[in-house]
Amino acid sequence: MKKEKLILSLVATVFGLLVAGGAFYLFQTTKTVDPTSIKTAVNSTTPSPTPIPSIFLTVDKPKDEEVISSKLLTISGKTTKDAVVIIISDAFEQVVTPSSTGDFSITETIDEDQNIIEIIAVAPNGESVKVKTVTYSQEEF
Repeated sequence: MKKEKLILSLVATVFGLLVAGGAFYLFQTTKTVDPTSIKTAVNSTTPSPTPIPSIFLTVDKPKDEEVISSKLLTISGKTTKDAVVIIISDAFEQVVTPSSTGDFSITETIDEDQNIIEIIAVAPNGESVKVKTVTYSQEEF
């Protein structure tokens, strides 16, 4: 008795799927679309290339993800001469004005363990660039 119910349920499921699939096929093949309701996409603007930023920032010291053994850290690099360099850490915050050639350098004391140091150069027009992470450790590697 159970075997017949299982086979009957399986046959009924397959038959139901076939009938539903056939009905859907007939619906899709007889469906018509009014040509006046079709709209075409018009691109009124032409794509433009990404503008080249007017500011850059390179950091010579410290290198990204560098592990250092001294608590005294020198941060130096280069940016555009009219930018303002902002250096932020958990231990300190500094605003540095680069030289006429764009060079900047400061020396600060950092905390033990990981020190996330953000170095941000901001141009007069508001554009900005960010970098860096440094870790202090007294362990020998």
